[in-house]
Amino acid sequence: MTDVDFAEYVEVIRDWPEPGKAVCDISKLLEHPKVFHEAVVKLAKPFLEVKPNKVVGVEQRGLALGSAIAYYLGCGVIPARSIAYIPEGYHREVELLPSNRFADRQLAIVSESIDSGDRVAIIDDWLIQGTSVFAVKKLIEKLGATVVGIGCVINNMSETRRKLLGRPEVQALLEDYETDAFQVRD
Repeated sequence: MTDVDFAEYVEVIRDWPEPGKAVCDISKLLEHPKVFHEAVVKLAKPFLEVKPNKVVGVEQRGLALGSAIAYYLGCGVIPARSIAYIPEGYHREVELLPSNRFADRQLAIVSESIDSGDRVAIIDDWLIQGTSVFAVKKLIEKLGATVVGIGCVINNMSETRRKLLGRPEVQALLEDYETDAFQVRD
């Protein structure tokens, strides 16, 4: 493996979802086969020690990345997906997570996908407050499973939020990623 500067594959989208805000998009990282491979291997390797049997990928990019990590680890993958994509009358019971930062959507996980005693790794693309990961972790624990790892491309959570999340530690390709897009504008 070679050293990859993953920051080169992060695109900052300014003034979205509203003017004055910005988001980080990891689509470029996913598009480049060698970079994607490096990211998957680097994030998956720490999980080999803790032996998860399932990976929850937080929609959308976290699910894409989580699927590849699950494949690398030989695990099943469970989507934490938007209820916008679950049809009415869906026959499997779902657990809804508290609304995330996009107020028009709510994440859901199929309850029967997680069994008591499962060892679960959670994968997301970018943690700011960690709200989605907090909610997923709480739900997994409610279902009797254990969260053995959390992975992401970018971890921008404050030290206070990291402490609130507790164990396990977050594995990230980029820690405290900064760009001028996140600076407060006058």
